[in-house]
Amino acid sequence: MNDQIKKNLGIYASKLVKDNMIVGLGTGSTANHFIQSLSKRISEGLKINAIASSKDSLNLAKKNNINIIDPKEVDIIDLYVDGADEVDKKKQMIKGHGAALLNEKILAKFSKEVIIIVDETKLVDKIGKKTLPVELTTFCHVLTKKLLEKKGFIGEFRKEKEKLIITENNNYILDIQLSNLVDNIYDLQMQLLSIPGVIETGLFYDLPSKIIIGKTDNTFDVIE
Repeated sequence: MNDQIKKNLGIYASKLVKDNMIVGLGTGSTANHFIQSLSKRISEGLKINAIASSKDSLNLAKKNNINIIDPKEVDIIDLYVDGADEVDKKKQMIKGHGAALLNEKILAKFSKEVIIIVDETKLVDKIGKKTLPVELTTFCHVLTKKLLEKKGFIGEFRKEKEKLIITENNNYILDIQLSNLVDNIYDLQMQLLSIPGVIETGLFYDLPSKIIIGKTDNTFDVIE
């Protein structure tokens, strides 16, 4: 995504934040632009509290003077803002290539409103062209992978410098290449969660969401 589009999206989303909100902060480069734009609004007098979905977002928020609160202190999140890897017009999406999918899904599910900010290349007719991140327990992870393969879900563990990436919840990420584009996202989610050792998937749906699509001409489309 063009960095200017990410910046524009961050500014757009930050303008949707109102005084005294509890704001959920997503993870990734687009979410980072939102955090930086939110910081500017705070410097201009906006008063909010925030909950971060990852250590990276937490550190960036603190660096930008955004007040972070413990999730145990809240019952509901007013607004959650994040990016996505793929999204369709039904507001179904694949997320998790930043390896924070479990925390992101928790915050999204406990939010009154979810704002997803993406550029137009992320909008697809059907999701499933990109790999689907699936979070697995470290215990018997190889056996879990084999069980998934028997069900037709072929993937590779995510690595960095030849070492398996461990999420902040001490799990592994298996990136699955879907054999078909997704027709029924709910059925796919249930199939994956039925496998022992699968903690969560990067399939996001049924959220009170608004999709903001940034375009190269500096305009926006909105899916509500």
